[in-house]
Amino acid sequence: MDFQSLNCPQCGGVLPRQAIWRTVACPYCDATVTRSDSVVDVARFHEALQRFRNDPAGQDARCGERRYRIIRQLYQGADSRVMLARRCGRLGEHVVLKYADAAKLEREHGVLRQLQADTSSGSAYFSQRLPESVALGPDGNGGTVLALRHPPGYWGSLSEVHRHYGTGLDARHVVWMWRRVLEVLAHVHSIGWSHGAVSLEHMLVHPADHGVFLVGWSRAKRHGDQARDLMQSAWSMRALLAGQRTGDDAPALPASVPAPLAELLQRASSDAHWLRAQGAAGLHYEATSAAAAAFGPPRFLHFHPTH
Repeated sequence: MDFQSLNCPQCGGVLPRQAIWRTVACPYCDATVTRSDSVVDVARFHEALQRFRNDPAGQDARCGERRYRIIRQLYQGADSRVMLARRCGRLGEHVVLKYADAAKLEREHGVLRQLQADTSSGSAYFSQRLPESVALGPDGNGGTVLALRHPPGYWGSLSEVHRHYGTGLDARHVVWMWRRVLEVLAHVHSIGWSHGAVSLEHMLVHPADHGVFLVGWSRAKRHGDQARDLMQSAWSMRALLAGQRTGDDAPALPASVPAPLAELLQRASSDAHWLRAQGAAGLHYEATSAAAAAFGPPRFLHFHPTH
């Protein structure tokens, strides 16, 4: 027969046998003791919740009736501002708050809702690689704010990477970035949409998973110019390769870029008719083939966004 000793973890005193099935008070030190790892004292829980809600640090933001705590600024542009925030309350979900012209935000909110509502083949997967609008409403200061679900693990935009790599990014990294963008565009184009503003500022990078998240959908259109999306993606990759060595809008391809990739980028940034014939899926295939010709079989390379 096995014997069981019930002792208080604080003072070592013997506990009453009721401690086997419920919470008890130690008769020696008056500590509250339970055998369960999942029990939370109600009073302490409410105290902690109240401290969380009344956290004085940080800056408050609102989106309609929702209240958020600002964590940091992600982007500041001429006509927009983007902040990382945490919702106040029990869940505390992280969101991205976008402040801009009300009409622009309403348009983006509508586009994202339609993209997320799509049920065609592949939508379940690609819905995870597209922004999700959580709320749209007044910010309490006469403006409008759009709350987007925060994609975990994404470091920042490729425009920030571009600033850190002044002499240009390794072409092997540019290949996987381009392919990720083209994968999203292939899905979006297949359901009749075009992005309309594919740029480094609108590409968020996930260094660990080699992911790229396409944002900035306020200019998206149904049955828009899909070849323009593809051409913009090619020019964005050219900018990453060139780095800060050129200040014009047509960055030259460095001599270090392997010929198969350089030739493809040159054509993809100038031949709209060819792009329309290829489509995003065809251009993705061409990029994969050019990478294989230039670098051999694919292999994972660790990416550091700042050096």
